[in-house]
Amino acid sequence: MGSATTELIVRAAIRDGDRLLVAREHGKQWAFLPGGHIEPGESVEAALVREIAEELGARAKILGLVAVVEHGYIDDNEITHHEINLVFDAELADEASSQEAHLEFQWIPTAELPTTDLRPSAMKDFIGTTTRSSWHS
Repeated sequence: MGSATTELIVRAAIRDGDRLLVAREHGKQWAFLPGGHIEPGESVEAALVREIAEELGARAKILGLVAVVEHGYIDDNEITHHEINLVFDAELADEASSQEAHLEFQWIPTAELPTTDLRPSAMKDFIGTTTRSSWHS
C-alpha cells in the first residue's frame, strides 16, 4: 500500500447575500466548494481563476485568502488522500452554469450549513461564523 501524497487544492467561497455556492457530483449527497488542483508551476490565484472558468464558465474575481484547511480521507477505492485546501473569498464576474457533466452547482442558504454535508467539514467552521466584511477587516 503506497503512502499518501499531499495534494494542493484551491477553492472559492462564493456568496450571494446569505447564500453560498456549492458543488456536488451527480449521485452524491455531500457538497464541496468550487475549485480544484493547483497544477505544477501554476500560481494559486491563477489556478482558482482557471478552475472556476472550467467548472462554471465564469470569470472569478479573487478577493483574498480566508482559510487553509488540512484534510485527509480514504476514497471508495481505499486510497488514502491528504490535501491542503487554500480557500479564497471570490466573486463571479459573469453568470455561471455547470460546464462539467458530472457536477451540479447550487446556492444554499448559509443558515443550512450546519445540516449540509460540506467537505472538508472544517470549512463550515469559518464560513458559517464569518461574514465577508469580517474576513477583510
